[in-house]
Amino acid sequence: MAEETKVPESGGELTEGEKPAEIERIVQVIQTIIGYLGIRAGVEVSRDAEGYVANIKTKRASAILIGRRGSTLKALQHLVRTLVHREFPDVPPILVDVAGYRQRRENFLRKKALAVAKIVTETGREMALDFLTEKEMATVQDALKEMPQVRVYAVGSGPRRNCIIAPADTGHHTG
Repeated sequence: MAEETKVPESGGELTEGEKPAEIERIVQVIQTIIGYLGIRAGVEVSRDAEGYVANIKTKRASAILIGRRGSTLKALQHLVRTLVHREFPDVPPILVDVAGYRQRRENFLRKKALAVAKIVTETGREMALDFLTEKEMATVQDALKEMPQVRVYAVGSGPRRNCIIAPADTGHHTG
């Protein structure tokens, strides 16, 4: 199995706060879990201001690891966080990604939100997006913050949270 471990280039040496043992454990946990699925992949772990980012690079099995709308990826991330946290209770947050899927999903949501907002401003009618997580909802709100002619609100809660884009001059929904 290809295994790649990256640490930020902060002058070459690791600082006190960066723990290679945590990175090794993250890689090991991911390799073990995906190995049980029969998937061979490289794992690249880096550290940013928010924590660790583990990117799984595989030739053929990306869709299997991502799942429908990222559901398998979310489950994998939960398992990795839980297992690493057992050994390293103070580990910073760990984000697990597959071949840059999360960035592609965010870009897709931004483009879709802008396209739907354009239709909303032209027709004067509100439109619903798919069910979104809170983080995805925040991405949509961020993408549309420069468009005062539309507003974004949510209907429902949890996994059944629907994102609505509406003209800004009708009704007063909060969300």
